[in-house]
Amino acid sequence: MSEGERRFAFTGYVRLAGRAVYYAAAVFLLATIALLFASAVAALLRAPEAGLLDTALTILDRVLLIFIFVELLNTVEIVVREAEISAEPFILIGLIAAVRRILTVTAEIEQSLGTPAFQDLVLELGVLTLLVVALSGALFFTRRLGSGG
Repeated sequence: MSEGERRFAFTGYVRLAGRAVYYAAAVFLLATIALLFASAVAALLRAPEAGLLDTALTILDRVLLIFIFVELLNTVEIVVREAEISAEPFILIGLIAAVRRILTVTAEIEQSLGTPAFQDLVLELGVLTLLVVALSGALFFTRRLGSGG
């Protein structure tokens, strides 16, 4: 076997191993999504004891986490199919994560009125708002440049 053939075979094995890792990651992402759905259902069943607002916030948190993991799964699928990593799914994941944190901070602000933590939470909310604006702009320009326009 020549040097070129050995190199070609090695590259094929590395590519195959990489695909196997992506498929394994996809299985774990699917399992995580299933567990998050189960957690949301369990929170819904505990609604009478936990209270409606707490239950709604918990379910919203789980749904946003599910969106994040679905976007990660979509990214894995794109990488396996096209052998290319795109920025857009990661920008979407960041956007969803920032919105998720904004909702959490907003709920925490209500309970921290008049405490020293209040100003920190307001500052965090401002930074997260700027992050959402920046990520939205990045998503807009990524899509615009991606469509050739």
